[in-house]
Amino acid sequence: MIRKQLYILAAILSLSSTTVAENIKFADSSVKDLCVTNWDANGDGELSTDEAAAVTSLGSVFRGNKTITSFEELRHFTGLAAIDDYAFYQSSLQKVAFPESVESIGEYAFSQSSISGELHVPGTVKNIKNKAFCSCRQLTSVVLEEGVETVGWNSFTGPIRTLSLPSTLTYMSSMAIDPYVNADSSSGIFLPEGDLYVYVHSATPPAINYFAFFYLFGDGHLVVPFGAVDAYKASDAWMQFGQYLEYGDVNMDGEINVKDVVAVSSHIMGNKPSPFNALCADTNGDGEVNVKDVVGISNYIMQK
Repeated sequence: MIRKQLYILAAILSLSSTTVAENIKFADSSVKDLCVTNWDANGDGELSTDEAAAVTSLGSVFRGNKTITSFEELRHFTGLAAIDDYAFYQSSLQKVAFPESVESIGEYAFSQSSISGELHVPGTVKNIKNKAFCSCRQLTSVVLEEGVETVGWNSFTGPIRTLSLPSTLTYMSSMAIDPYVNADSSSGIFLPEGDLYVYVHSATPPAINYFAFFYLFGDGHLVVPFGAVDAYKASDAWMQFGQYLEYGDVNMDGEINVKDVVAVSSHIMGNKPSPFNALCADTNGDGEVNVKDVVGISNYIMQK
């Protein structure tokens, strides 16, 4: 009798410990409708995390769609190893978050979409293929996190003002970055949308195609680690910038000195020093401006 009771108790505990898949709460009803239509396996009118995880390809479900705006719930689609070629091509998608499973973003995947503001590509994505984010006219900032390795031809075009490249970058193809917007394709006129700042976190210049920054025409600003300016200036592919700065030069006056230490300290205390470049202040590339950066700048000054 006791054995039978223990068996029943074990069965109950087993059932209670079973993880029940949650239904995903979509911010965009249009995205939800498309997901439910295509991947709602149990027909309950919802998409669960398990159903999302079972998807291995987005196909052309979202391609050219002019009603979708936000798909940050894409992070639940952990069965995706890649974002398909043309997946969101010419769509109205503005925001997206990638699942950790994705290692590649396909050709034209977000080309001519409405991706806007700052785009973060996680380090789990190793390869960004040709024209992945081409002609995104509302894209102003791109952060490629540590882990990203290759960037294809004409991958990012739009009014991009800041571009952060990881130390893991191994290759960037020709004309990978175009910070100009083609205002009129018939005339071929390109209009600048502000200065481009490129932040690189590798002391050794990564291998990039000579024409990777072809559209800079000798303009733009390159920010590199302490003491790495000469190495980048000596590299054929990286010598096309108009100005070279180092992390720690937070007031961008071309020097790293006590003024920068004071500015970072003031920023940490909640003040708003000006001029102040927060990305230059993040000397160790950890995504934060804190006392570690004050120490890093101070040590660099004392070692000069």
